[in-house]
Amino acid sequence: MRVDVAGNVQVIIGVSSQGQAHETTMAQIAAAELGVELERVTVAAGDTAALPFGNGTGGSRVAANAGPAVAKSSREVAEKARRVAAEMLECAPADVVLAGGRVHVAGVPQRGLPLGDVARAAVRNKTLVREGQPGLQVCGYFSPESVTFAFGAHACALEVDTETGKVRILRYLALHDCGRAINPLVVEGQLQGGIAQGIGTALGEELVHDAEGQLLTGSFMDYAMPLAADLPPLETMAMSFPSMRNELGIKGVGESGIISPPAAIANAVEDALADRGTEITRVPITPARLWDALRRSA
Repeated sequence: MRVDVAGNVQVIIGVSSQGQAHETTMAQIAAAELGVELERVTVAAGDTAALPFGNGTGGSRVAANAGPAVAKSSREVAEKARRVAAEMLECAPADVVLAGGRVHVAGVPQRGLPLGDVARAAVRNKTLVREGQPGLQVCGYFSPESVTFAFGAHACALEVDTETGKVRILRYLALHDCGRAINPLVVEGQLQGGIAQGIGTALGEELVHDAEGQLLTGSFMDYAMPLAADLPPLETMAMSFPSMRNELGIKGVGESGIISPPAAIANAVEDALADRGTEITRVPITPARLWDALRRSA
């Protein structure tokens, strides 16, 4: 992470986004710690030419791992800025406030400087140079002692056409505890997108091969992803019980939406057909597969 002479902040992280909005959430963390507008923060991910290594994106761990690393690095940069600004403003570092892309003396907002001016001075600051850390830049890492555990529950109401084997979801509700949410809209978006994928896994998506091992569902003409018409209104609720595994209290959310729907939907189908004794032992629950199960249990 570094602050340039224009007062802009660049955050480089070792994990790449797959649609989880790292560019927003990591920027929010840095902006909050450095007292700059969100628009001044850019996030670059997965660039091995800029960052030597990263643990990759997976396991619902990006926010819980990269988030604290960004927060820690941002605080270290902020502390360096206070030390440099204190010399420029002739005050104690503890009296320097970072806000609005500027630094100023506590209680005296008019006595201040743009953060970019501090970044320019930090390159030649004798104290920082003597310590071997010139400039407003820091490379930091965070590795938790244990993984964070998130919790949730999914419920759905559906109906089954016993003549055709067609399943129609009427209502779907997901409750998830992601700890402290950096951005509630991002949390909701990940839940909604994950649930949609989970419904696809439950009702249509399948890799089918012929006897010679040739993939038969290799295009969107054959691979049955859910369409908008296949999805009911998706209701999501977020709970916040901060994790004790990292200082930000973050838990994972990326996989919550996609893991539970197959089990919830399969159980709901079994419940709908309880009087027939039909068992669901495999997904996707396609009309043909369900129709066959109904006939076998008749």
